[in-house]
Amino acid sequence: MTFRTLAVHFSSIEELPISVDSILDWIRDNTDHKIVNLHPVERGHKAFRGSFRRYAKPSLKPYNQDPEIITEILYGEDMDDDWKRLVIVKEALHVFDSSPECVNTPDGVRMLIPAVIHRDLQASFLPAEIDHLGAFKALVVLIPKAARTKLQASIEAGDRSIEEIARYCRLPDSYVDIWLRFGDKLEDVLYK
Repeated sequence: MTFRTLAVHFSSIEELPISVDSILDWIRDNTDHKIVNLHPVERGHKAFRGSFRRYAKPSLKPYNQDPEIITEILYGEDMDDDWKRLVIVKEALHVFDSSPECVNTPDGVRMLIPAVIHRDLQASFLPAEIDHLGAFKALVVLIPKAARTKLQASIEAGDRSIEEIARYCRLPDSYVDIWLRFGDKLEDVLYK
């Protein structure tokens, strides 16, 4: 399964907020990531919001040589719930990353963290570029196209403010604002 398949599955949903559990359940049901664990952690630096790691362990099932894939999502325990929702889904969507998009060595992590914090897209480090788009990939699912269309109309009509919509969606208002204004254009980039 692909990110696009997940996005299509949620695209017609208008009722918000989308639960994080429903997204994680879809991932468990439709990918080889059957075990997804969430871990709240203390943050040593406010720039850290979350991370994703996966590893394989031997299956203990008889006659099965396929390893079990363990997916762990770490997120800052001190963040507001709206940020936790965005970060958890953003990190969960890394299950769709291909090998070149992943960091799986200590040297890779040392390159990734400064590139993400400083938004150094000039470095052309693919995992950092993917990470910068991750929050908007999460919004594809957390504010699906059908809901986004209705919310955009309510903004244009003056019926709702970005802040009201963000509270309703339980997401950070800065991301909701960008997503409602530029989501149609961003989706074109996110599906490539």
